Order: sequence, then C-alpha cells, then structure tokens
Amino acid sequence: MKTSVITFSRNDGYKEKERFAIHLTALLETFDEVNYVDWNSPTHSFLYDVLDMIPKTGRLKHFVIPPSIHQMYSEQVPDLPKCFVPLAFNLALRRTDADWVVATTTDNIPPTKEELYALINSGDDNMFYTVSRREIDYDETLKNKDNLKEYREHLKQTTKPRHWPAKVTPNDDYSLINCCGDFQLASKKVWWDVKGFEENMVHNCFVDTNVQKKAVLGGYKLQAIFDTPLYHMSHQNILPQGGNTENLHKMAETKTPKYNDAFDWVDDFQTSYNDDDWGLGEIDIEFETI
Repeated sequence: MKTSVITFSRNDGYKEKERFAIHLTALLETFDEVNYVDWNSPTHSFLYDVLDMIPKTGRLKHFVIPPSIHQMYSEQVPDLPKCFVPLAFNLALRRTDADWVVATTTDNIPPTKEELYALINSGDDNMFYTVSRREIDYDETLKNKDNLKEYREHLKQTTKPRHWPAKVTPNDDYSLINCCGDFQLASKKVWWDVKGFEENMVHNCFVDTNVQKKAVLGGYKLQAIFDTPLYHMSHQNILPQGGNTENLHKMAETKTPKYNDAFDWVDDFQTSYNDDDWGLGEIDIEFETI
C-alpha cells in the first residue's frame, strides 16, 4: 500500500520558513509520497527557501504553477485568487498513483506513519474521512522541532481535537468539520470517482464541505476522525507578508463565518462541474523530485 499527501501554498500568504519546514519534514516522515504545489510564484518557489532545512528523501514531488498558467486560467475563472485551493489539489491528485491520498495545508503536522496506517487498515476504501485538527502553539513547536517524536507523545496526552458544528448552513448535512485545513483522507478510487475538488468552487473556505458533499452524492459515506492526532500550528504570531498587527486583526475579522453566496453554493450544489481533466488536470506542468 502506498500513501500520498498533497499540500500547497500560494506565494502571497504566511511566509514563515521554520513553520513550512516543520510541516514538510513531518509529511516526509509519514507519507510514501509528498506532493507540494507552489502557486503563481513571481520569482521562485517558496520551497527553495527551505531546502536546506528538510531531509532529502527522493519522495518530495515539487510542482510550480507559473504566472503564465495563472494568467491563462484567470481569463476563465473571474475569482481566481480564491480558486487556487481546488485547482492546486487537483493538479497533484491527477498525478499520483498512491492507494490512499490526503489533502491538507501547510500549517499541519500529520499523524505518524504508524497512526496513519492504523487508521487506513481499520477503515474502508468506500469511506471519505476527515481528521479533526488539534490547535498547538507554534513557538512551543519550534522549540521541539528537532524531536518531533517525543513532542507528539506529549501533545497526544495534553491536546484535544476541535469539535466544530457539523452544519455550515441550515440545509447542509454534509460538513463533518467546519474548519479549513483539516485532513481529507480517501482511497484513490473515491478521489477519482468524485473528480477531486470542485474547480468552480471559488470560495476556498468551503472546499472541505463541498468535497464531502461530492462524496455523499457519489454514493460514499463520510466519517469524522477525532482519535487520530493531527496538529495545526497556530497563526497568532505570524503576520501576512508586509502586514502588521492591525491588518492581522482585520483579516481575522473578515474570515469570521458570515452568511454570503458561498453558503448558497454549498446548499445548491448537486453534481460536479469538473471536466474529465479536473480543470488543470492535463495541462503540462513539470515537477521535480527532491
């Protein structure tokens, strides 16, 4: 059995090298294949800034979405800045031959390899799983980055998972965990059948709910996992590039869930709009193995 994880960044968000290096190092410890997608880098991929901080395993596949393709696709998708999440995931999903695939984000420390395999072996390849994250302090994580094994054992005893409401909207019976950046796990068969994340889903805060709904409409069952530990490094001490504390607070306020057309999108969605190529699926994107 081969496991694969897909993670990504857009080159204009949180740019903290140590955080990214901890995330990638932990992924390389857990998965047989790590796919990192760097979106629309104006000069060079963020990965190059941390290469001397991560192990060289030959299992990291590095994709770059260049500005030329960003520009080409932006002519088709008017709200592209919010659309990068499903497109980045689908790009790598289409290029993995792993038996089980995870989609996650660059602030997470995944379960250990043993914990992940225990979950898969006790699971069902007709199920779509979402692992709830546990919030941890980034500064404390940074202090323990050279001994993640012991640190994880400490966190397992002291940090509880988040239990979020199951509904995004009154008519939504699909969302397992109303929190972006969790841990979406399914067999390759499930991902392929539902055609991954929705390419027309331009509101990134609900892509998790949306892909869960696609799984249900495809005949698969959902399950939230709280026992398998997934850790999310807090954003409290990290500012957006060129930002300040005041701007950070404003950003947090704007990300507070409020009723908008994205809520209607979740309720009204019935079937996949993705074509056979899943948006960027067959566009020629080179990758390097590190």
